[in-house]
Order: sequence, then structure tokens, then C-alpha cells
Amino acid sequence: MGFGKLLGFGKKDKSPFKAPREVGALLNRISAESRENFPSKVRYKEIVREAARVQTMLDALIVEKEYAEEAARASDDISKKVEVLGAKIENNMQADDKGGGQDYVEKNIDYLERKSTRDKAKTLFTEFLEAIEVVSRACAAGTAGSAADLDSATQALVKTISELQVRFFVKYADDKEIGLLKENVLRKIYELNVLVRENAAVLSEKGLAGKAESGMNRVMAAATKLSEPKAGRT
Repeated sequence: MGFGKLLGFGKKDKSPFKAPREVGALLNRISAESRENFPSKVRYKEIVREAARVQTMLDALIVEKEYAEEAARASDDISKKVEVLGAKIENNMQADDKGGGQDYVEKNIDYLERKSTRDKAKTLFTEFLEAIEVVSRACAAGTAGSAADLDSATQALVKTISELQVRFFVKYADDKEIGLLKENVLRKIYELNVLVRENAAVLSEKGLAGKAESGMNRVMAAATKLSEPKAGRT
């Protein structure tokens, strides 16, 4: 079933079904965990609890009847994906029991260490994206924005860029996922710089043009360090 069909695109007798944002967030979380070689049992339990909460929301839509079919399909999709994730975790546990013991632990300890490092980098990247969003909203016509917000966002961008560079991009330059994260940071900075320049008039109307320009200069200065020569993992 396509995502468009799930949301009700194409229906003429009523407006398209708009799933609660929690549905998309949960499905993304399940997909991310399912891609791991060794999904976390702790996070799986958190996902199960979140799935129950989201499905309760969908049950309320089913009761209202107007979007009962779409909500039911969304709920079924969540159940199936949670079940598949649970089965993968169970299979890993059985493999641990059979092949197990110390050999199994030693085989996967490096993977777990690398995963922990990646998770920390992704947390910083999320903070980076949140700051990007603040600046993006300021560039949009009809939205609020303040010099204080831009200052705070600029500081957050410079901080996260610098921390990502020092703590991850230099030390783990040979890690593929860290490398992709660095590419995403560079791409987002470039896109934000273009956005600020293209919306100079909007920013000027809000009295934020000077603040946005000086902020982007600071961000671009921090971003230049991302082009420094790679160093091996330590």
C-alpha cells in the first residue's frame, strides 16, 4: 500500500486523510531500528509503548468513522512493522545462545562501540537541524522571527558544527556513516546560505537582514573547518 493511498489522496468526496504526525515519526523510528544489525531490545520496548499510544490515537479516528479505513490501515502497518522488528531481535538472541558466550560478545563489541559513537553524532546532528529550522522560519514570509532567535540559532549552529568536526568528523573519518553525516551537514549549510540570500527582502522587512547575514558569515567560517584534511580513527 502506497503512502499516498494511506493518506487518502485521490478521494473526491472528502478531504485527504491526514495521519497524526506521531504516526510518521513512529514509523521512521521503527525503520531506523530495523536497519540495525543488532536492534536494541531496550529501544524496542520503548517503540512498543509508543506504538500502543499512537494506535490509541488511531482508534479514536476509527471511532469517528470518517477516516476509519485509513486509520485502521495505518494501525495495521504499525503492528506489522513492530512484529518484524521484534522477530529480528528474537532471532539475534537465539543466535547469541547458540553461537554464544564470549566469542559472540567479542565479535560484536566493536560494532556496538561504533554504533554508540554514531548515535552521539546523530544527536548533535539533530540539534544542528533544529537550529537550521529556526533560521529557515525567519526567512519565510508571514512567519515570526526575532534577532534573539537568530542569535540563538547561529550560536547553536556554530557549536554543533565545531563539536561534530572535533569529536567525530576528524576522529572517525574512515567511518562510512560519519562520513555521510558530514556530507549532510555541508549540504544543509549550503542550502541554508542560499535560502538566506534568496530571502534577503523578507528578512529586511522583518529587520533581520543584517543579523541573518552576520550569522551566516559565522556559520560559513565554522563550516570551512569541515574541509580540513581527514585524519584516521583514534
